[in-house]
Amino acid sequence: MKLSAVILARVLAFIETFDLDPNGSVFFPASIGGIVERFKFQKFPKTFEETDEQQGVNFLEGVWNGVTIDKLTIFQGALVIDTRSSTEVSETILHEALLWAAGKFGFHYEPKMISRKRYLSDLTFYSDAPLLVTNSALLNLAASVSNHMEKIIGERLEYHPYRIDIDFDRTNRQMPIAGLNIQRRAEVPFSENKYFSEAPLPTDIHIKLLEQFESDILATK
Repeated sequence: MKLSAVILARVLAFIETFDLDPNGSVFFPASIGGIVERFKFQKFPKTFEETDEQQGVNFLEGVWNGVTIDKLTIFQGALVIDTRSSTEVSETILHEALLWAAGKFGFHYEPKMISRKRYLSDLTFYSDAPLLVTNSALLNLAASVSNHMEKIIGERLEYHPYRIDIDFDRTNRQMPIAGLNIQRRAEVPFSENKYFSEAPLPTDIHIKLLEQFESDILATK
């Protein structure tokens, strides 16, 4: 497996934002300018409606110590940060930014105030292993589809397994947590063996699972 790119490294940190300003001494709209200046955000709240934490206060296209931040969103009970580096880097930026805000604006912050975290990792990568062919029955099914479609349209199209999804039973519990998927990279010829994968995991664990999956596939061949 060869990593092509980190498309998204998202960290969602659950933190009671009221606790960041327990006495109501910080005027949040006044802090926006300082946040924009420090992060160099290119898009940020400019109207009262855009500072509604229930809907999410969005800051886009910034930078922190040389790392590009695609998006920072402030909710009433959570902070979300998107980078293309790694979730570990995203977590570090979030922690450093909260410490900076505490010193700059007088917010109260301690790491233990973050009660829990969630992750979303999107990657593209190359692999010469037949990742999507988990058994011969799939190949037989794909060949049958190709044969029948040739009779219908008068042209041979070679069908192949395209995607694998791993998820939990959402009828038992509805949660806004992604599953894990591996699929062909859109708009790329199958012959290039380029894939996209999404997982609700830290970037490093996501990569390790993909590497292990590739190794397991190759071991069965």
